[in-house]
Amino acid sequence: MGGVVEERREAVSGSRTGPLAGIKVVELAQWVFVPSAAAILADLGADVVRIEHPRHGDPYSAMTTAGAENGATAQSARSAQANRGKRSVGIDLARPGGRELAYTLVRGADAFLTSFREDALNRLGMSQAHLAALNPQLVYARGDAFGPEGPDSALPGYDITAFWARGGVGALVTDPEASQVARQPPSFGDRIASVGLAAGVLASLLGRERGTGSDPVSASLMGSAAWVTASEIISHDPGAGPGARVKVPPLTGSYRCAGGGWIMLNLMQSDRYWDDFCKHIGAPELRLDERFADSVSRDGNAAELRAALEAVFARRTRDEWAAAFATFDGPWAPVQDVTELADDPQIVANGFVRPVPEIDGMRLVRAPFTVGEAAETLPRGPELGEHTESVLLDAGCDWDEIVRLKDAGVIT
Repeated sequence: MGGVVEERREAVSGSRTGPLAGIKVVELAQWVFVPSAAAILADLGADVVRIEHPRHGDPYSAMTTAGAENGATAQSARSAQANRGKRSVGIDLARPGGRELAYTLVRGADAFLTSFREDALNRLGMSQAHLAALNPQLVYARGDAFGPEGPDSALPGYDITAFWARGGVGALVTDPEASQVARQPPSFGDRIASVGLAAGVLASLLGRERGTGSDPVSASLMGSAAWVTASEIISHDPGAGPGARVKVPPLTGSYRCAGGGWIMLNLMQSDRYWDDFCKHIGAPELRLDERFADSVSRDGNAAELRAALEAVFARRTRDEWAAAFATFDGPWAPVQDVTELADDPQIVANGFVRPVPEIDGMRLVRAPFTVGEAAETLPRGPELGEHTESVLLDAGCDWDEIVRLKDAGVIT
């Protein structure tokens, strides 16, 4: 057993490179939001140890509503996306000795990330007050649904409820005449919010290094919704009532092509692009039309211009338009399905999607930024409790203690 543990320990220690190498993070979280923030820290070199229940694990690993049935220890791509590069320790915090084991890990950590609600953290002895007494320099970071203050701060929530629904994002992208709110892509709000939480942890760590203390970090799904809809919030006329939208000029927005595809335009400086745009779409008559002579005229005749452009774009397929626009120096893009995205030449050239060597055929998406050279591959996610022994040995436990805790059901 000792030889296997040493191999695991060496594999982990040998993989820690990047600006956060040497930083230790303890994660007590489930699902996607907070684990994804910790995954970003792991991408940057931090040693992230996630505490999971030794028998049930993270329910995200076993979820079936997304169309894939996985057991608690299965290596699903969705679980690996949120947990790649981490070590998993199975500890039952409710059993005698479990909390003390977690405290041992926290004492040697630089940051603690959690998605648990305050009542659960207080019950488990893992609140900010509990852990600050153990480790005053610890960066304590918590992600929640609705923010840490206010009458609904203790309510449960997922991204589809706190971000997409109550956060206004779903209504913003739904046609007013639609029979249902537009579908939110899986974990859409979670991953947006995770970047903010990770940034907060990095800022607090930097503050600690500069001697200003390790300030607590908070991020929420609802706050992230406000951030991504900021343009609508700050531009909204209170007298316009609900459902009012910022007007979209005719040279901004999507146009359906022959065959059902779409082209997206964003020519906000329309006078700069208008002549060349008309040449590229093969419509010189629009450039000569006095109704569309300049930006003021085009805005004043927006409905007529949009109708004319709809007719033009309906003449060719999306790919034909993409070829026609290849020499156009204005902001446009084909509207791609996510199934096309992984093989987009720009995705490939920048290595935004990377293979996982340990699991044949698995690809994961790296953090949405690079610091120095991006890794050529990404590690897999840990199996439930895979690193319990090696982590506890690193923390100072001996084999007799580990065996005793296993027999008592405290650890995996």
